[in-house]
Amino acid sequence: MTAVATLGIAVMRGLLVLQKEKPDVVIGTGGYTSAAVMLAQRLRRGPAVIHEQNAVPGRTNLFLSRFATAVCVTYEESVDCFHKANIEVTGLPIRAEISIPRDKAAARAKLGLKPDLFTVSVFGGSQGARGINEMTVEAARLLADKGIQILHQTGGRNYQEVWDHASKAGAYYKITPYLDEPADAYWASDLIVCRSGASTLAELCAVGLPAILIPYPYAYADHQTKNARALEKRGAAILLAESSASGGELANQIAALKRDPERLRKMAAASSALAQPNAAENVIRVAKALMRKSD
Repeated sequence: MTAVATLGIAVMRGLLVLQKEKPDVVIGTGGYTSAAVMLAQRLRRGPAVIHEQNAVPGRTNLFLSRFATAVCVTYEESVDCFHKANIEVTGLPIRAEISIPRDKAAARAKLGLKPDLFTVSVFGGSQGARGINEMTVEAARLLADKGIQILHQTGGRNYQEVWDHASKAGAYYKITPYLDEPADAYWASDLIVCRSGASTLAELCAVGLPAILIPYPYAYADHQTKNARALEKRGAAILLAESSASGGELANQIAALKRDPERLRKMAAASSALAQPNAAENVIRVAKALMRKSD
């Protein structure tokens, strides 16, 4: 069965669901799974909103933007990618609890960290990231006597490999396969090292954290690099390319930021300035405006 035929069947099924549920508006967030329902909503002449998370729009959202009633985006950089009059920078909705302030000392104690050391949290997503893991182990070894503690979320499948080398990285290097509550690590940290997926960056900005970003190099249209550059050019982050970076360079960047609290402060302020705490409300406002027009 061809992709077009499969999509056609999915649209018809979407129509049946929508005719039963009769939604006032449909919001799509990209990915092929949203295409059929969004198209079905437009076939029934109902308002449809797409939300683009990344600085570089995905293929599905670029396609759907031709039919959508309105487009919401996370970054200003995305606006020119869509040929649409009704487009708004809303930010990316995140879990509300992420931005609720937590006591730094209490967050560190909960994670088994020292209360008075410069703290770096490293993570590459729930599955981990082997490139980041390898760089972090080397960086931790080089920083072992610099008064820096590192909390490293390795991902489950890479945990044993990292554990085998952890003893060489000093007493202030703590590894865990998963972080049950990432907000604890955010509020415990002075600096974050991570990938640059849209949700992660929105959370960092909500907390106001400086970051060293190592984009996933195989993302569609290299969108993680574009996301990272959006923060870098505003002074909120440092971008390292995985293909050329090393554990030594990562260690140098971390040590340099520890020695320069004023730069860290400015990066944190730039990160906070990019936060969109009302992102969910912004998207809802756009949707409600369309609902009123369709009445």
